[in-house]
Amino acid sequence: MSGIYLVTVPIGNKDDITLRALELLKSSRVIYSEDTRVFKELCQKLMIDYSDKEIRSFHDHSGEKVLEDIISLADKENIVFVSDAGSPIISDPAFPLVLRALEEGVELHSYGGINSVITALELSGLAPIPFKFHGFLTREKGKLTTELKQMGKEYGTHIFFEGKSRVMNTLEQVTQMYPDFKFALARELTKAFESVYRFKGSEFAEIKEQITEKGEFVILMENNNKQAASGSSDELLFLAEEIIQKGARPKMLAKLLSEITGQPTKELYQKMTATRQ
Repeated sequence: MSGIYLVTVPIGNKDDITLRALELLKSSRVIYSEDTRVFKELCQKLMIDYSDKEIRSFHDHSGEKVLEDIISLADKENIVFVSDAGSPIISDPAFPLVLRALEEGVELHSYGGINSVITALELSGLAPIPFKFHGFLTREKGKLTTELKQMGKEYGTHIFFEGKSRVMNTLEQVTQMYPDFKFALARELTKAFESVYRFKGSEFAEIKEQITEKGEFVILMENNNKQAASGSSDELLFLAEEIIQKGARPKMLAKLLSEITGQPTKELYQKMTATRQ
């Protein structure tokens, strides 16, 4: 057996390890981890004897040589990769390794399990479909505003991570931008002090004193306004006029815009044809 095995480990509660993952970790000789100390602590909790294993480090700053070593070894035996918590591919360092493995024709295997994105979505009470995961948002203030504005244009539930030092500032900004949106803030998921706060943007000032600024945070925001998320009617009609000038049929285009915006087809058709008179 050879190849690279991406193993999801618990995000807090050790008992969330799957039986498949547990057996693989026990039987594998070479394991790459984001932080070897964190992984060894997990092994102790799961009663995994790692005395005869090679536990090596692989993280965001690992160089090309480490990638080459993993690919070379994966041709001969199974190589396990884990991050500190959850899936090694969700805001963690495994993606460059996945790309290299695919380029080199190395077998990839996923031993999935719990992750904070889906757990937070399940507990949020927000619409689960569609949802979009953004990872960690930018730290640059101007770019952050741009990212948050873009979310306001996209229908569905938006999910992103935030650190304890920035979570309140980010929530202040995004709730002021979207006072009518529904929010959820999940903290310390699956751990002893797990907390989920649910509120409208306009209610944040009332509940922010209840939030404990410790641990790991997931922010969720539901944009359920299809029409607002799709852009203004004027913008869409301007775009429609350009498309009609290239030969599109107004009636068909009106039907398509109706599906996107939720506005009546007849109303959109009348607006489009009025601009051409």
